[in-house]
Amino acid sequence: MITNNRGRVPSFRLVGFVLSGVLAASACSSGGSSSGTGGAKGTGGATGSGGATGTGGASGTGGATGSGGVTGTGGASATGGVTGSGGTGTGGTGGESATGGSNVGGGTAGRGSGGGAGAAGGSSGQGGSSNTGGVGGSASGGAGGSTNCAGHALSLSSNGTGSASDTAQARVVVDLMNDLPIMSMPRTIEFWAFMKDSDWTANTNTTFFYGPNPSARNADGFGLDFGSKMGAIGTIDPFTNAIFDNDNQSSGVTTTMNQWVHFAMTWNGTAVQAYVNGILKATMAAPASSTQKVLMTGKSPLTIGGYPTENAYFNGYIDEFRVWNVARSATEIMGTMNKSLVGTETGLVGYWKFDEASGTTVVDSVTTAGHMAHPGTLMAAAAAQNPTFVVPSPPTPVTCP
Repeated sequence: MITNNRGRVPSFRLVGFVLSGVLAASACSSGGSSSGTGGAKGTGGATGSGGATGTGGASGTGGATGSGGVTGTGGASATGGVTGSGGTGTGGTGGESATGGSNVGGGTAGRGSGGGAGAAGGSSGQGGSSNTGGVGGSASGGAGGSTNCAGHALSLSSNGTGSASDTAQARVVVDLMNDLPIMSMPRTIEFWAFMKDSDWTANTNTTFFYGPNPSARNADGFGLDFGSKMGAIGTIDPFTNAIFDNDNQSSGVTTTMNQWVHFAMTWNGTAVQAYVNGILKATMAAPASSTQKVLMTGKSPLTIGGYPTENAYFNGYIDEFRVWNVARSATEIMGTMNKSLVGTETGLVGYWKFDEASGTTVVDSVTTAGHMAHPGTLMAAAAAQNPTFVVPSPPTPVTCP
């Protein structure tokens, strides 16, 4: 505010004296009072104190409060949303509207396919301003996790513990009809199995098999079981009943702890290969001296969990069993082994998730147009010993597609 100081002008009394001449002379010397009025101009200088308006510049320091918005860079901590377990949700787009850092920089909570867990991540960043707060909000909010889609698994024992005697003969039988890869057709069989130390036993725990019964022993079968242990490392036996048999190949998996293990067995036209957890562990091509260079796999129902002719049955948990009419590469196997499939993947001809809660059949989850479904039938030596559906602990390491 500008303050104007008014100068006072003194008033004089005129006294009549006889000595008017002397007083007239005094009046002349008092002409200096006119310079006094000049002093009034000095009070005009007080108007100069209007420079106090410059203190109005202090309101410029109000701009400093604007820098308070800079504290909104704290919104950058909204990238903490990345720690959210949510799927691919967009973290938060809000921070732009924040003022002075008081708004929530994380903005709108992240929306993730991972069960929305990412929402908590997106909202964690606070104090975002209109500058970088919005950056925090745009973080990909919890891209770190995925929703588990394991569901149930199949226990090949009536007590649901994954352990039983082979006398139970618990298994799943599937007739794939013309979708079964036979003779020398390319193929891939893959699945998850929960392995205990007792499962790594030679020739007693066949995980799957198909081919003639009895076998002609001319590479007319296709199956996978286990060999003798190598110290604390389990071995695998991919077999075809002659020529391409490949026993006691190291799996690279320790037998001293119970764990889920992924197995895959392929035929690519020249060699039988076996993969463990997506890594190639065994390859067998026909010897140069052999007159037979290809498989002669015969047609039969597929047995999941055993080899009836040999009375060799796997007594643990099996999950996500898949049959393909193509030989998949290591990259392809590893790329999908931890994911539930959509069901329309090229070459997929049989897919059993074992997500049923009860019953004696399992659904074929291939959804390709025109595909004839191939349900599996739960069987055992006695109905009371049929396989059961369980929620395994730990769950199968399979996430949503």
